[in-house]
Amino acid sequence: MDRITVAIAGGSGFIGRAIVRRLGDSARVRVLTRNPDAVRARLAGTGAEFVRADLTDAASLEPALRGAQAAINAAQFDGYPVENPRRGLTFERVDYGGTLAMLAAARNTGIAQIIYISGAAADEQSRQPGFRAKGRAERAIRESGLAYTIFRPALVYGADDRITNLMARAIRYSPVVAIPGDGTQVVQPVAVEDLAACVAMAVGGSGRNAIFAVGGPEPLTFEQLIRLMMELSGHHRPIVRVPPALMRLCGSLGEIFPRPIFSRDAVDFLLADNRCDIAPLIAEFGIRLIPARVGMAYLKSAR
Repeated sequence: MDRITVAIAGGSGFIGRAIVRRLGDSARVRVLTRNPDAVRARLAGTGAEFVRADLTDAASLEPALRGAQAAINAAQFDGYPVENPRRGLTFERVDYGGTLAMLAAARNTGIAQIIYISGAAADEQSRQPGFRAKGRAERAIRESGLAYTIFRPALVYGADDRITNLMARAIRYSPVVAIPGDGTQVVQPVAVEDLAACVAMAVGGSGRNAIFAVGGPEPLTFEQLIRLMMELSGHHRPIVRVPPALMRLCGSLGEIFPRPIFSRDAVDFLLADNRCDIAPLIAEFGIRLIPARVGMAYLKSAR
């Protein structure tokens, strides 16, 4: 049987690359990117096709999607989750506006299926721009008339992710480790390989017209996660708890820079409780999720 063609926006990002590699054996993968030459080097050996397109440029999407049977939106803007309105890098423009553009192009080109990588706290009523934009994007997908699967991952980690490796460097080189708030907010880190495996099964027909929370097999408090990372990396440091008000002050200062390095909205991401009900995910996809202690073994090389 001939393999279907799957177009993916965000295929050059951390999550997107894992999806591209996972799909390589079962589908023809078309990566939509603003810079095909640069991305081709990152995904060498995957057999993917690279097509110039921009998720925020509706006119570029139709020719890029034509001939595909399914489309995946795994896009994240540069510097995520710190917005940069000066450069148009906002959740409203990329997550919500980009999803609307993809849906319109999908309808016009005959694509039958949309898969969206959302977020654990997606909520169109949220005051937080990121959670709100993802919630609005989900509604647009549900009401599009197209077949869909929406994944709401918690913290996604892997050997080449930005967040856990940044945290690991802080643990290694800082005399103390600062954690947001009292450290009791729940995170449920999920291995990027597990998320990619579920996306591949969704392309194959599983999880149709449903939303799935995606997290690891055990919930951890933020402090427990930091202590696990210390244990794995072999670098133990005193922990300092930073009050939310002070973090938001730092966030407001970080927003001043032409390329913001921190923001008040990013603080909300750090303070959010992301406990996931993974029972529906396991029941539908039959996946055995990787425990964080096993999946984060790459931190041992940072010793």
